[in-house]
Amino acid sequence: MMLPNFAESVKITKCYQGAANAVDCDIINMEQFLHGAFVVVHTGSSDTDLVLTVTESDDVAGTTTATIGSSCNIWVDTDMGTSSDTVAATTAATGYTINTTAAGDREQMVIIEVDPAQLSEGYPCVYLADSGGNASNTVTILFLGVPRYSGATLPTAIA
Repeated sequence: MMLPNFAESVKITKCYQGAANAVDCDIINMEQFLHGAFVVVHTGSSDTDLVLTVTESDDVAGTTTATIGSSCNIWVDTDMGTSSDTVAATTAATGYTINTTAAGDREQMVIIEVDPAQLSEGYPCVYLADSGGNASNTVTILFLGVPRYSGATLPTAIA
């Protein structure tokens, strides 16, 4: 069986990379996607929790926003590193707190799935809002989306 080219089947968009206390995640327009997930990589040594909330918006400018109304599936690797690649399901929720209390828990990967059917009427866009975090820690947020139609040129996720 011939498998489709990954780059023609999954849209990958960098939404944010920088200090964990000033996350400014790009807003994703889900109208062209069947399914998507935010992949968050948190690194650093400082103990300040980062709270991420799945937030829906009426447009990519964030004119009107609200916390998503239904829980999202979430997976985490609370000991992310070169020797750990175990991702475990956690309780579905509208957000996730990267708890950095234990030194071993400061480097984490979080995967938050979003289905366009979860979004409220008139709110086709979604992003991760934040609070907390530490300026000396870093966070990278990627969006991986399954487009309605695959091909050599995938739809934009942030316009």
